[in-house]
Amino acid sequence: MSEYEEILGIKIPNNTNIKAVTNSSKKVLKDSIFFGLKGVNIHGSNYAEDAIKNGASLVVHDDPFYDKNNEKIIFAKDLKKNIVKFLDSFYSIEINSNNFFAFTGTNGKSSTAYICHQLLCDFGYESLYVGTLGIQHNHKKIQTKFSNKTTPDLFELYEIVSSLKWGLDPISICLEVSSHALDQNRLNGINWLNSASILNIAEDHLDYHKNVLSYRNSKFSIFKINSSLKLIDDECNNFVKDYDFLDKTELTCISNKNNFSDISYMITKNNFKKTEFQIFLNNPPFGQEIYKNKKYKFKCALFPEFNISNLVFAICSIGFDEFSDKYVNDLSFIKLPKGRTELIDNIPNNIIIDYAHNAHSFEVLLSSFKSYFENLILVFGFGGERDRSKRAKMLKIALKNSSKIFLTSDNSRNEAFKDILKDALNGNNLDDVIIIEDRKEAIINANKFLDKSSCLLILGKGHEKTQEINGEIYHFSDHEVVDEIYR
Repeated sequence: MSEYEEILGIKIPNNTNIKAVTNSSKKVLKDSIFFGLKGVNIHGSNYAEDAIKNGASLVVHDDPFYDKNNEKIIFAKDLKKNIVKFLDSFYSIEINSNNFFAFTGTNGKSSTAYICHQLLCDFGYESLYVGTLGIQHNHKKIQTKFSNKTTPDLFELYEIVSSLKWGLDPISICLEVSSHALDQNRLNGINWLNSASILNIAEDHLDYHKNVLSYRNSKFSIFKINSSLKLIDDECNNFVKDYDFLDKTELTCISNKNNFSDISYMITKNNFKKTEFQIFLNNPPFGQEIYKNKKYKFKCALFPEFNISNLVFAICSIGFDEFSDKYVNDLSFIKLPKGRTELIDNIPNNIIIDYAHNAHSFEVLLSSFKSYFENLILVFGFGGERDRSKRAKMLKIALKNSSKIFLTSDNSRNEAFKDILKDALNGNNLDDVIIIEDRKEAIINANKFLDKSSCLLILGKGHEKTQEINGEIYHFSDHEVVDEIYR
């Protein structure tokens, strides 16, 4: 009996070559083994025959109702329980020997995971960022070829880790974890997290989750994964009583408003160039009791305040072993990901590109920047075939916090621009709204209203380099439009 047969508890036909592994029929290569597992809406066994046609040498599934006869399509009992063992053997790695730092929240996931990655790299650890931006191993350029999802599934994660070249020591993996990934149990098989963080919870993705409670439940399910450290924003702590699986003593609350929170922080200086802040460890988590009542000082080049919150979560996730309470810890090397509160350099005007695309991120972002500029000029749109309920809310917040708005296209997908606008305009005053469907033209026209006391905020797409309209994907970059204006 081969090792694979023993792990899966099946008999594999003679002369079966297994050169690749996947759980997606679209990723099947010649001589792949395809695993048909239960999905959210449909069982993977439905794609078994497609996988064989696409070149799979073997399909293994756990659907007791699958009744088509094919020697290459095999039922395996307890398949989910044995997947990790199989993948460990196939890729010759032990995925659970690595250190996972996981971050979820309505906003800030990308930035916090990326900041955590930079901190670990600076301390000399092998580190991997995995999230919306793609993947980055140590300081190498971000790659996007492995997955188009914010959080890859277990099969993709093995593919990513196995592609890296590093020594025998465990690698640190900084994971951005979406509500979709948590709802779909994409991290099933990861047995232990070094830290799990809930940064904030507002509302988003109601097109998928249907209601705010379901969305919040998905976020809190990150704490169902065994974790050495469970961090939560103090405001989200109000929801803990709703979850029987949670012991409140397991959680470490972080706040910049409640001085008696387990960990509190205070910003002492904040401008475009430099921010200084302090972290107070009132009640550090289990295993870090030696830091109780200590105060740590930091300086960095991040702004505005919500990015300091992201940085604090990243610091607390990895612990305080590498920091000193005797002097100011200089974190000026920390940078935000491309398209996250990005102030464009080397141009005469103030232009910021950001990924903000929901009501909560609009509220936090715009209220923060009002204190820096006399006038905020906004360019943004709304994603098509997504949560329609947030459109009017986003525009209402934008009107409250800005002097002029240019409504334009985002990723309309297969939804008509006029229908998207109809939702957004419902109940809102349009006196300061200019509608220009072409996003490039909207940015060019908005730029004409800039002066030294103003800032142009281009929101919604951030780092993205494509735009989907009428089902077609086109090359488009907010950054390139700004470069074209000022070059």
